[in-house]
Amino acid sequence: MNDAAQSDRTGSVELGPLRENLPFLTRAIRAYIRGENTEFYAEFQAEQGEIAILCLIGLNPSISQNDLAATLVFKKSAITKLVKELEARGVIRRSKNDHDKRFNTLELTEKGQARYERFRERVALQHEAFLEPFSQKEREEFFSYLNRLHAHLEERHALRTGIPTSISGSSDD
Repeated sequence: MNDAAQSDRTGSVELGPLRENLPFLTRAIRAYIRGENTEFYAEFQAEQGEIAILCLIGLNPSISQNDLAATLVFKKSAITKLVKELEARGVIRRSKNDHDKRFNTLELTEKGQARYERFRERVALQHEAFLEPFSQKEREEFFSYLNRLHAHLEERHALRTGIPTSISGSSDD
């Protein structure tokens, strides 16, 4: 029996060096999470990206659209489209920056704040389910490593593209 037939029969595939391949693992993990998020988005009738946007605005009132785009690693045009849609639905408010009228700042409306609070509760439950196999200490270590990797890749991105970083060096990890 050849290796392919053996893999099909047993349901396991040898991953070899892919077990330590970051692009492969993050893509696979993201696909599993995306599958679980389908129910989440349907439950809240939310658009892709909306949850992260509302969370960032909720945590950073008066954040600029540019900082929002940089933090989410979205193109400015994609953020503009999402912001317009969320503004039309009455969940965010856009206004000109007091110090520089070229930039928009974003805030949650009362409706947006209520939606953000509902998201936060549901995200916490989902997060707990995702991390169930890990102890509290392992979770802290895991996110410490991920946040360090994120900061490193953000810095490399800034050096490569000339786009400054936007995430503060807070020690929330």
